[in-house]
Amino acid sequence: MAYGLQDGFWVEFIPLIGALGFILIGIPAVLRYIWGADKRNWNLNVYINDFHRKGDWCLKTIFLLIFLASTFIFYPNTYIPFIISMVFAFAQLVFQTYVEWKFAENRRNYKVSFVELILLFVIFVWVMLWIDKQ
Repeated sequence: MAYGLQDGFWVEFIPLIGALGFILIGIPAVLRYIWGADKRNWNLNVYINDFHRKGDWCLKTIFLLIFLASTFIFYPNTYIPFIISMVFAFAQLVFQTYVEWKFAENRRNYKVSFVELILLFVIFVWVMLWIDKQ
């Protein structure tokens, strides 16, 4: 049994990263332009209101605690921290979509966040299937 990367790993990995980048950045940017939603600010700490700020920090704290505990509890299994990270990203995007739907001035913003939520789920399934194939 050989350790390390399999033959052809980089041939599959580089197009996968390019496709993921296009899906996560390109499609929402085009939809924001078409639907007239606000441009995405790349600063991670942009909150709509105080409820959004407190909820986001609560999610981040819970994620950090669960992630650290899972790395020690499930040490040999490296899939568990990855799955927890994806669940956190999904939960954070669900919360952002809700806050944009409920409180944002531009009501079109939540539509793009909802599409990002669906794309994130598709990417999660795609990456899990790709990892399982390796």
